[in-house]
Amino acid sequence: MELSRPIPKATWLGDIAAHDPRLAYTLLKSGQVSGGSSYLGGGMTPGGYVDTGGWEILNLRAFWSDPAPLQVVQGKLLGIVETDLWVRRVTYTVRRPDAFLNNILKAQSDYYNSLNPNIDITQLTIKSYNRYVISPTNTPLENISTVFEAVAPAGLVLRTVATILATFTNLRAFTEIPPGSNLNAVISFHATRLPTGFYGSVDPAVALALLTEMGYLPGGAPSVEGE
Repeated sequence: MELSRPIPKATWLGDIAAHDPRLAYTLLKSGQVSGGSSYLGGGMTPGGYVDTGGWEILNLRAFWSDPAPLQVVQGKLLGIVETDLWVRRVTYTVRRPDAFLNNILKAQSDYYNSLNPNIDITQLTIKSYNRYVISPTNTPLENISTVFEAVAPAGLVLRTVATILATFTNLRAFTEIPPGSNLNAVISFHATRLPTGFYGSVDPAVALALLTEMGYLPGGAPSVEGE
């Protein structure tokens, strides 16, 4: 068996197993679940076959219509979580649709503003199968991708009843926003669909035993193809 075969985003299954055995187990078994077979029976596909239900991007938006500094704004999730989602990446963007409108340098201004928008995430917590504190206090928005990778190196799983709490504060006055316009910051959660409820049903002990037996975790002797 080839143990180092990559799954999407070049994330090794052994790396995922080291951080979240239940997620690795879910990925190994998801092909059987989505194919209609019980995950309790049948053989494993060599290399760890992953059959998912597609991909989604969930957006969480903070909205400013007042240019005054130091406003505390609650983020709002745009859309709903319809199935379990494996969030593998987080990105952000800042939009100022009417700032410097019709100015030839608007694109450059928007670009450089996005690199240092002077917006802090004062809270970003996720309550799902597990509780994740992505940003406990005052994280610059432009650092959110790096912070997410440090907090959840294998990503995280959102369930259908997950709650995402986000609070933002602008550190400067948005003087470039004309009256009646707005500025908004968006955090995007890039996710892969998983079978609903499967992750939550996984027994950690069963997951650890199987992953160790298959050689994804230390302690097991991996099988050899052709034996």
